[in-house]
Amino acid sequence: MPRIHYSYRLGREVPLLTDEEWRPIGVHLSNYIRAIKDCRRAHGCSVAEAREKNPQGQKALAAYEALIGVRLEHPEQIYVLPLSLYGRPCPDCSKSFRTPRARICAACGYQLPDGEVAGPMTEES
Repeated sequence: MPRIHYSYRLGREVPLLTDEEWRPIGVHLSNYIRAIKDCRRAHGCSVAEAREKNPQGQKALAAYEALIGVRLEHPEQIYVLPLSLYGRPCPDCSKSFRTPRARICAACGYQLPDGEVAGPMTEES
């Protein structure tokens, strides 16, 4: 079952990926970046042109959609979806902390006690 949380990087709620879910999609993203570099080297094109010519990005999007059931607009959006990038939900507003090392909630301003950090979001969060 997908864990839907607010992504500050995308500016909306999206299903996040566990490490296990991320692995196969991460392979497609690695191939996507490699293909962009190869295309630029071979054809001397811009990054934007290489992205458009690259079918690996569509494979990553399709893999995410098949797993989660949500279609994203661009393959690079997937980079911000691993659950491990986010902190646990804020005790005040329930939005996730931006990172596991955060001490202040970016959404509501809730401040954790001195010396405490948000800690990683878990699959149960």
